[in-house]
Amino acid sequence: MSDYTIQKEASRIFHDVLLQDARLGLPKEVIEAASRTIVDEETPIAKPFLPAPTKASETSTALWALLATYGNVLAQQRFGITQTVTVNSDLATIFIFAFMLTKFGDKSIGDPDIVPRYQKYDLAKQYLPWRRLCTNVYPTKDGRWFHTHASLDANKTLQMLGLPTSDDEKDELKIIGRYCDKLREYDAAWLDLEANEHWRQAGCIALTKEEYLASEHGKVVAHDPIYLVEAFQDERLPPVPWPQVDNSTTFRPLEGIKILDLTRAIAGPTIARLAALFGATVVRISHEQLSELGAILVESNLGKVDVNLDLKSDAGRQTLLRLLEDADVLLDGFRPGALDRLGFGPKYVHELARRRGRGLVYARENCYGWGGPLSHRSGWQMISDAVVGLSWEMGKFVGLDEPIVPPLPNADFQTGIIGCLGIMNALDRRAREGGNYLVSMSLNQYNSFLLSVGSQPADIQAGLQEKWKDMNFRHYDNMNRILRKLIPAFPEKVPELFSPAYFEKISADWGTPGEELTILKPVVKYEKTELKYDYGSTEKGKHPAEWPSQQL
Repeated sequence: MSDYTIQKEASRIFHDVLLQDARLGLPKEVIEAASRTIVDEETPIAKPFLPAPTKASETSTALWALLATYGNVLAQQRFGITQTVTVNSDLATIFIFAFMLTKFGDKSIGDPDIVPRYQKYDLAKQYLPWRRLCTNVYPTKDGRWFHTHASLDANKTLQMLGLPTSDDEKDELKIIGRYCDKLREYDAAWLDLEANEHWRQAGCIALTKEEYLASEHGKVVAHDPIYLVEAFQDERLPPVPWPQVDNSTTFRPLEGIKILDLTRAIAGPTIARLAALFGATVVRISHEQLSELGAILVESNLGKVDVNLDLKSDAGRQTLLRLLEDADVLLDGFRPGALDRLGFGPKYVHELARRRGRGLVYARENCYGWGGPLSHRSGWQMISDAVVGLSWEMGKFVGLDEPIVPPLPNADFQTGIIGCLGIMNALDRRAREGGNYLVSMSLNQYNSFLLSVGSQPADIQAGLQEKWKDMNFRHYDNMNRILRKLIPAFPEKVPELFSPAYFEKISADWGTPGEELTILKPVVKYEKTELKYDYGSTEKGKHPAEWPSQQL
């Protein structure tokens, strides 16, 4: 067995890849502060343990190291403190599936008594087997594989395929067989065009990584850094000092920053949640008629207040305009172009900021990236994994000639780290130089980065294949099926992950007074800065449309 460890490789990626990437626009202070960032080599688990050939643990640890380092620089600038920060690679790995480990009191998030409390937000009933399995990898008539996706409502995809929108069948393998039979009636190229250009629904051909990197779109995204920051300078937009925070006891780098969170699903909400962890005030805009990934929402609403607004109504748009008057950041996680059509795209929001005389950071996240011929398409992590070639890499890893959904929502959560990092960068530049900023990140940008750092060494892969051989992953195991196999197996195969020292309690506003959640502790630990959420998790629409300081 080689001397390869998660911690050594994460340190290499942090120091030799991320810190050396001039495209990220890292100031010299961040480069210098990296010497005070420690990847903890005393972490219990040294060898990779996730059932995949990619370096998910290593990239998560490295990205957390960079985020922590930038936060350290900002804390020093704002509060005059010098400190070290330690990154725990176990926590960095748990981070990408911690939502599944959340507890309400002593009950797991999957407990039958708990599920209805968040499942009510699945308005399209995607939890039903027939609709849930609409999202999956299926074979096509021409010998290819196509990843269908239901998004938050399977109706369009089912109508596209000529299938009923509901069915009472409960046997998943029978349902999978029916989907396979139906998809084999179509060739992959037609499905790709039909889904994306006619129905405007997510879906893609499962490409090999070689096919993706050779494609026009792959070539564009491969040249992008993990985030893009564009500056729009204007003499009417001078530098914006960091908010004055009197008597801070936590010294968090984003204290006083106000963020409007217009996101759903995973990656976008995670960006805003991490900003809240680092001290930002986050107001999330939701609406009662929009579906949510309920189990994810419990974790992703940590540290936020949640406001019910209909942005298609005049009243809703006027309220958002009022909130924008004081906002430092607007985070857009809508389908590409959707917020523009509602009247709140980057050009308009930046003009509002110019007229008020104080620059604003407009941050946006999507699946495919922001350049190239596929940038207009909607997508999800499993779509990104399939289109960049990771699904085929997973299939090869388990010894099968078929693409398989990589386990865990890795790209979603790591794009969350990247988005928070990009926002820090833009806010730092706003404080130094003034101006408006556009921050762009995507699942494909992260996945391209993941591919670029290479696969696990051969001996490590062999050990992982032996460790997880009983999982029997197949092409028809969508993320739901994979998590149902994987999460129950973790305590036996990787018991170190479940140390009580890795978890903490926080308040919950989910209908039961005095209730507490058990959640993952922060991945990084500073000597003086204390990362924490100012608010526990909340249900949707529980708060008035005001910045929290105005509610006191």
